[in-house]
Amino acid sequence: ETSSRKSRESSKGGGSSAGDQRWKGNYSQTNNALETKADAWQNAELHKLNKRYENMKASIHEWEKEKKVRAKVKMERKKIENCFAESNDGLVEVQKELEKKIKRSHQVYQLKISRIDDIAGGARAQVDEKRRNEELKIKEKAKQIRATGVLSLYAVDGGGVEVQILEDFSKPGH
Repeated sequence: ETSSRKSRESSKGGGSSAGDQRWKGNYSQTNNALETKADAWQNAELHKLNKRYENMKASIHEWEKEKKVRAKVKMERKKIENCFAESNDGLVEVQKELEKKIKRSHQVYQLKISRIDDIAGGARAQVDEKRRNEELKIKEKAKQIRATGVLSLYAVDGGGVEVQILEDFSKPGH
């Protein structure tokens, strides 16, 4: 009985036939091609994203550096102005007053540096958050390509009307 049941199951399609294997192989090849195209698209988009955000970070760094140099130059100029502005009324009083002014200009400088650091840090944090959000969007779109083989994009045409653009990644030559 057991041998006859096995032969009936294999004739019903319980086993794997050559047709099933060919279909699975063709599907996996198509799926692999979609995966490869989706991976290539994702990598290209992430590369563009990284390049754009590295440029943003570089501009923030340049701004920060420029502001700090300007603050330092201004502090040094104040020191020099204070040295020459004093008269020779009383040497001890002048020296104490000069030290006060120098100390005050240094405090102002430290406050400016602190404010510049806070502004630049906040800008960097915003850039990093935007980058993470855009990176997630790119990964979701790549997931959509892998699942459907089509990427749905929206663009605004010349008249200000939003138009849907479909990119079909499942077609050869794309």
